[in-house]
Amino acid sequence: MTFIVNTAVGFPAHYYPQEVLANALRKYFLVKELDFDLDTIDRFFTNVLIKGRYFMLPLDSFFEPPGIEESMNATIKATVDLVEETVWKLLKKTALEPTDISQLTATSLIPAVPGIDVRLMNHIPFSRNIKRMPLASVGCMGGAFGVARVADYLKAYPTESSILVASEPSSSLWQGSLQRDLCSMVRRLPNDPSQYSDIIMTIVTAALFGDGSAAVLMVGDDHPLAQAGCPKVVDSRSMVLPDTVHLMGMDVVDTGTRNILRPEVSDYVRVGLRQTIDPLLEAHHLSIDDISRWLVHPGGPKIINAIEDEYGLDEQALNLSREVLAEVGNLSSPTILYILDKTLSAEQPPSGSYGLMIAMGPGFSQEVILLQW
Repeated sequence: MTFIVNTAVGFPAHYYPQEVLANALRKYFLVKELDFDLDTIDRFFTNVLIKGRYFMLPLDSFFEPPGIEESMNATIKATVDLVEETVWKLLKKTALEPTDISQLTATSLIPAVPGIDVRLMNHIPFSRNIKRMPLASVGCMGGAFGVARVADYLKAYPTESSILVASEPSSSLWQGSLQRDLCSMVRRLPNDPSQYSDIIMTIVTAALFGDGSAAVLMVGDDHPLAQAGCPKVVDSRSMVLPDTVHLMGMDVVDTGTRNILRPEVSDYVRVGLRQTIDPLLEAHHLSIDDISRWLVHPGGPKIINAIEDEYGLDEQALNLSREVLAEVGNLSSPTILYILDKTLSAEQPPSGSYGLMIAMGPGFSQEVILLQW
């Protein structure tokens, strides 16, 4: 098995209460004289049950956003800087040097070539021969997806160590893309009522996503840090539901980029996870009652509720998911790793206990990992 040795998380300097973000969007509608019910913004920003969110890029230029080139360059730099800080924190916690790491996996949606892994290597003195695995286009599922793929790698190289990093600069959309997109859709709305659903979806995603980063150290069975007490990756399962590409993702539109999160996602969650979790547990002769820790990506309140209802979980099982959502919002790929970090920082379950790490992402896809302490 593969051992999860330690974790670290990082957040940018800018933290905005949810009402501040909602007010900025309301004010933008007023300044641009957009004919739309502003109470809708308040309603959806309240309904997601988030107190506030961290942003890599400040709101200073919200009403006069920079151009795409300036915005993207600032986004890439801020993302790499935050990930670098998080990786150094992880290395310090584990008393390792960068050259002790054999493999580096990075997941992020930043539009950068070379990717975050190579840029990180120019800041942190990893071995130039380190084996890299950049993961792209997996969005919210990236943290769990990365843990599963790193575990697969370390099964083949049990003496090695790996660092997984995840970071998503969701606030980059607030640097002009969000504003232009909403302005364009609202102005087309009188002649094209079909725009309304996309406007609502864009407001909801604007209310959900925040910024952060996470790093995880994992080692193979024969590594010196593979010790009792660390959770082990027993197995994992992946699932992609056919004909669901439209449910979640990121589209390129004339005004920039647009987050896609259709309201039907919560219905498909039940189907996808049932087809993923049940065979995984059956393969190891386990049942839902054997799971003592639920590490679930909080895509939003409806998704948390759907999982809770589908598996008949008590109100305590997904408390951590709700707490993280309220505290920092949906961080996309790092969220599940932040939940893992909080889990490892709390009192650990008895030896032999099982847990499930669950995340959903574009596709519409699911990744489920069976852990054992």
